[in-house]
Amino acid sequence: MIVKKSRFASVCVMALASSIALVEYATYSPSTFPDSLNDFSFSQDDDSYESPDLDLDGVAIDSLTAGDPSILPEEKEQSDIVEKQPQPENFDRFRESDTEEIAVKSGDTLESILRGLGFDKTDIYLLSKSLSKVFNLRNMKVGQKITVRGRHDESGDLLLNGLELRQSYNYRVIVSRTDSGFKTERVEIPIKNVIRSISGIISPRCPDYSLKQCGVDTKVSAEALRVLSQFINIKTSKTPIDFEFLCKEFYDDSGTVVRSPVLLYISAFINGKIKRIYNFSDDGSNEYIDSDGTVLKTLVSSSSMLSPPLRIMKVTSRFGMRVHPITGRASMHRGVDLSAKIGTFVKAPASGIVQQVSTASGYGRYVMITHGNSVTTLYGHLSKALVRVGEQVFKGKLIALTGDSGRVRGAHLHYEVRKNGRSINPLLFIKQSPKKLSGRKLARFNQFKREINLQIVGLDPTSKNKVAKTRKYI
Repeated sequence: MIVKKSRFASVCVMALASSIALVEYATYSPSTFPDSLNDFSFSQDDDSYESPDLDLDGVAIDSLTAGDPSILPEEKEQSDIVEKQPQPENFDRFRESDTEEIAVKSGDTLESILRGLGFDKTDIYLLSKSLSKVFNLRNMKVGQKITVRGRHDESGDLLLNGLELRQSYNYRVIVSRTDSGFKTERVEIPIKNVIRSISGIISPRCPDYSLKQCGVDTKVSAEALRVLSQFINIKTSKTPIDFEFLCKEFYDDSGTVVRSPVLLYISAFINGKIKRIYNFSDDGSNEYIDSDGTVLKTLVSSSSMLSPPLRIMKVTSRFGMRVHPITGRASMHRGVDLSAKIGTFVKAPASGIVQQVSTASGYGRYVMITHGNSVTTLYGHLSKALVRVGEQVFKGKLIALTGDSGRVRGAHLHYEVRKNGRSINPLLFIKQSPKKLSGRKLARFNQFKREINLQIVGLDPTSKNKVAKTRKYI
């Protein structure tokens, strides 16, 4: 019992000694522990902390600075900095330059572009109002470039001085600031025309790519191939096709291409002959015309068009309502009657498949052929059919002989054309003779052709002595 009491007493004495030591440590080390946990400043880099700076009296310097401006004036000036509203990203660009070129993006408006540069709403409204008198603001396109002019005044405010944009390839619009607001003017851009010659070989396997490799513009390439397709199917050609193009290119005063080039002339070596085609402009319209003066658009070669079924096309009864020569009653004539003696050859006007070879009271002996594009042709009053059902025929093949079978008063050929099962006027589908220029228009074309030919061989069409000159192409 005595031993246990002595041990208990020893523990109590040691605890008392530790408490006294702790109080003395806290008393003589006041700067070590803060009054509260709020005074701790933790670092994110580690688990240590930093105590706030205190003056000689143990008062936090931050609280002194906030209460007494005479203490630590340098620190006070830093704490008094007022945060201003952030300026637009491009606000300070006009301090270095008076102009800024902006490319229009999807969803942009003129107002959003100018506000993004930091200009005043009133100036934007006045400028837009002036500009809209000359240029439709809705016609701005993605990628279009706008040159904006601005400057900072003495107080540092940003002023809108104007802008410039291109309305078309040969006109620009300029908006300028005046004493009374803004003034807009439309200025013509001087355009330089350059004639360029391009030659090479068109590959049947890849005509577009081969023309691109020769430096031909994409649009010019597509147009040239379309024109040449009226004379030859390039992709089925067994040999490459030599060509030469003459194009007019357009540049502004800075040397920038301002519009797509215009194809003036095409020459191509086709089936052992040189085909020459001219893009002739007259009376505000353009037509491709060959060297003989034939208008190419009248050279119908579409598969939907039909050749004449007879060598001589003499119409004796037209398409539409008529008085029937046999019945004497008004009825619809669903084709045309072509004059022909018995036994005249009838030719297939286009490729197709024979659908019917039969007889009917009105048509007599007839043949019906189905062509592409939902077109069907019928030939009536025949004396003999030369084809059978299901046979494939080609354009120009002999399919029948004319006669006087059926309800007729004399020998002739009844010719029908049906589109989607509906009868239409056959004369609208028959190829017409190609149109040729004549008179004054032919004279103007010959003069244009002469000027183009001189360009090709390197002669100046304005020179009187016709001396050959070296021509540079860019």
